[in-house]
Amino acid sequence: MADSGERDLKASGRISVAIFGSRLLGLAREMVFAALFGAGAVADAFLVAFRIPNLLRDLLAEGALSAAFVPTFTATLKQQGEEAAARLGNLMFGGMLVLTGALTGLALVLTEPLVAVISGFSDPSKVALAAKLTRVMLPLLCTVSLAAVWMGMLNAQRRFVVPALAPAMFNLVSLSAGAGVWLMGEDIRLGVMVWSGGTMLAGLTQAGMQLVALWRLGQRPTPMLRGITSNAGVRRVLRLMGPAVVGVAAVQLNVIINTRFSGLLGDGPVAQLSYAFRLFFLPLGVFGVALATVTTTSVSEAAADGEGSEIARRAGDSSAAAWMLAGASAVGLWVLAEPVCSLVYQMGETGPAEVAAIAACLQSYVIGLAPYSLVKVLAPSFYAVDKPRVPLLASATGVLVNIVFNALTFRELGAPGIALGTALGATTNVVILRIAFHRSFGPMFTSGAGRRVTGLLVGLVILGAASWGGRWALLELQAWVPWSGLVGKAALGSALMVVIAVAFLIYTAVLRGFGYPGAEMLWRMPAGLWRRIARRRG
Repeated sequence: MADSGERDLKASGRISVAIFGSRLLGLAREMVFAALFGAGAVADAFLVAFRIPNLLRDLLAEGALSAAFVPTFTATLKQQGEEAAARLGNLMFGGMLVLTGALTGLALVLTEPLVAVISGFSDPSKVALAAKLTRVMLPLLCTVSLAAVWMGMLNAQRRFVVPALAPAMFNLVSLSAGAGVWLMGEDIRLGVMVWSGGTMLAGLTQAGMQLVALWRLGQRPTPMLRGITSNAGVRRVLRLMGPAVVGVAAVQLNVIINTRFSGLLGDGPVAQLSYAFRLFFLPLGVFGVALATVTTTSVSEAAADGEGSEIARRAGDSSAAAWMLAGASAVGLWVLAEPVCSLVYQMGETGPAEVAAIAACLQSYVIGLAPYSLVKVLAPSFYAVDKPRVPLLASATGVLVNIVFNALTFRELGAPGIALGTALGATTNVVILRIAFHRSFGPMFTSGAGRRVTGLLVGLVILGAASWGGRWALLELQAWVPWSGLVGKAALGSALMVVIAVAFLIYTAVLRGFGYPGAEMLWRMPAGLWRRIARRRG
């Protein structure tokens, strides 16, 4: 049993490397966007426009569909064989193509009312620009929905790396569009149209990469509709998707309301929250999504084999890793928020005042980093055993907490308060999931829980102290070398890498001393990477 836990952690490590590369490119994309469009009205219009297909995507594709499809496809593959699983994949391909095509057409007709409801913009020209950009990007809904089906098929067969790398292609194509905008010159509104077209092309590239991976496995995804209503696998997916769609819809309602709150605060907060969320999502994507991807497949396999206690053990392994990685990332980002935001965003149209505002939002977001990661780890277990109402209840309650908090405080606390409400909602969500998990599957850890918690808390306190010392050193450096310009950014980036590396080594040494699960593997990782690089050079 221990072997499967180590296998899952190693698999999540490979996915983390792939996602880290993708997230770095995503961060580069965000940096280029901030430099080209700043944090004002045009940036707000694009981000609202991009959010509309993303809302529908999260509702139908990467959220509800993934949660329902992976355990169903896994069970079909294990119990009925490859032919039945391929048929299920083709039926989902055809069904999603029809559904998302119809929704895209409807959204194209109702674009301006959608933008007005979601954004809260009072400037008609800002609404008109956002609507125009939305129409360019709406077909993304179809491409990412199909990509979600193909990603589920790959993940269920333990092919994790290509789906994790696919967003890298999205970001590379977007960066190419950014280069085109830069070459065009000063017309910012024409430039944002070009960027939107590049985003659409990037979505097609992302989906195509996963289709190629399935072809290399000898599979030929073909849209099918005949028999879709009578297929047991499709019916199970729909049964699981029902509560999942409601749960994701509650989350997306929260996103819409938060976008409206930030839009009511004037020019800038929508972009500030978006830029901060990109940095927040870097560790969440690298660790939380990687662990969630492996956990979904792992607990689905255990559920298909009828091993209830094994579900608890496998989820426990992933939860321990999530606390170790996401907790450290949260503490480090909270302490180092301003130098990190300055390194990433202070250029072009984004100055020191905007950087300070983005950093304040980031500090609020990272309070919810560990809870967000744990939600992604715990929720798949309930879908694997056909209990989707539990994550639905947890998600809806978290959303309610978020909305009430933000409605009461958004004018007083501003954009950072909106980010804090998101963190409080995630914390509420994970508390409910954790209580329900213990009742449904039993304890995750049979012994040593007290020692683990103590080791984690001691490690995080020491990590925070080391990061604070590093922040003091960075402020001293700023007095000698300003954080703007190529020389300043090179100095700041190099110094940040040293601070993070030293804090990482101290943190992992403390956890290793307490025998925290996975700490030994984390401690050996730098030496292993160095040996691998040395062998390749040799």
